[in-house]
Amino acid sequence: MNKSEKISLFEKIAYGGGDLASNFILVLSSTFVTFFYTDALGLNAAIIGMIMMVSRFLDGTTDIIMGFIVDKTKSKYGKARPWLLWLSIPISISLILMFMVPNTGDLGKYIYVAITYNLVTTILYTAINIPYGALTSLMSRDQDQRMVINIFRMTMAQIGSLIINAITLPIVNALGGSAHQNSWILASIIYGIIALILFLLCFYKTKERVKVSEIEKTEQKISFLKSLKLCLKNDQWLVLVIYWVVMAFGMAMNMSVGTYYAKYILGNENFSGFLMAVSTLPVIVFMPLLPPLIRKIGKCKVAITGGIISFVAYSLMAINPTSMNWLLFCAVIKGIGQSATAGTIFAMVADTIEYGQWKTGVRTEGMLYSSTTFGAKIGMGIGSAIAMAILGVVGYDGLLATQSETVLQVLKALYIYIPIVFSICMPLLLHFFYKLDNIYPQVMDDLEQREKSIKKA
Repeated sequence: MNKSEKISLFEKIAYGGGDLASNFILVLSSTFVTFFYTDALGLNAAIIGMIMMVSRFLDGTTDIIMGFIVDKTKSKYGKARPWLLWLSIPISISLILMFMVPNTGDLGKYIYVAITYNLVTTILYTAINIPYGALTSLMSRDQDQRMVINIFRMTMAQIGSLIINAITLPIVNALGGSAHQNSWILASIIYGIIALILFLLCFYKTKERVKVSEIEKTEQKISFLKSLKLCLKNDQWLVLVIYWVVMAFGMAMNMSVGTYYAKYILGNENFSGFLMAVSTLPVIVFMPLLPPLIRKIGKCKVAITGGIISFVAYSLMAINPTSMNWLLFCAVIKGIGQSATAGTIFAMVADTIEYGQWKTGVRTEGMLYSSTTFGAKIGMGIGSAIAMAILGVVGYDGLLATQSETVLQVLKALYIYIPIVFSICMPLLLHFFYKLDNIYPQVMDDLEQREKSIKKA
């Protein structure tokens, strides 16, 4: 089983570069693209929200399909790594196309948005990010190594998020202004090139080490429905799916209206990126410090602590929601909480893969990882769609310089009050239902004994 194999520092950095690349794609195509659609193109917020909700449901479905494909992939590069090579260029080009909306009238624009948005998020991002995520469980079976790999991954992801959130609107404004489409196209070209380079670095400098036995390979020749049923038997994985839905729903409410909140309540749209960047900095600082704490008390307890801190941060925001200085203070606290969540979630998912193999006798990392992200995307899709739909219903118009008092109150609710509810549900869910940390050593010992028995036979 070779659980103690060490992974070089450069390989960990290269792997983290894959999530850095993913964030250049993801943040631009989620956090900022709605603002581009409504305030640069003048499209209706409710219709955009509906397109995104349908896209997220389709996206969740393609996640599961892609996970099944990853489990069946066989190439000289492995089962996960080759997808980074095959799709790095297509996804970078599609990101640029998403902002090249032609002037074909509103109907034509909506059709183009639906096609290109789904091309980026539903098809290509899924097809490259699912195998990338599954690669964690293929690089090592050592729980400690996986934890460290995950720390590198999430630290670099947060660095990407910080960079994009902090500089995107300033770059767009420097290139001509957020109301001008060409500015967004130029920014997408820059981000697409950077993502391409990072994806290729991740492909060339990482290695798949985990090889299952011949008997297990035979057992894995199963249908899509059988694979899905095996996932549903994994109770600890189900807990994480629900956890991710709750987390994503709350985050979607907050993030989808962040730029609008900054523009119309704080008085400067650039404050949105600044607030996100400030909340990201503590994640980058504290996440590398997590391994000793995780080794001492376990991933679950660290994640629970992070959830409680995030709940406190959102609650404090409600005290003075129109003060930029106060929101900056709260953003720092929220970032500390998010560091614990980001530093544990993917490592916990990797643990459920071993647990699933232990419980069912079949190893399906692609299906388990992709089905977990299905929960995240459903949460993000529903949350974003509801937020945009509500804005549309109360009369938001991106072409107006000011918004009605009703719109402003709704922005406060979506940005602060609703996320408070979801942030407290997260630690409660883990506390009462996630038990894998306690039994994981026994799981790995049993798997090792099984493999020794197979080899002797």
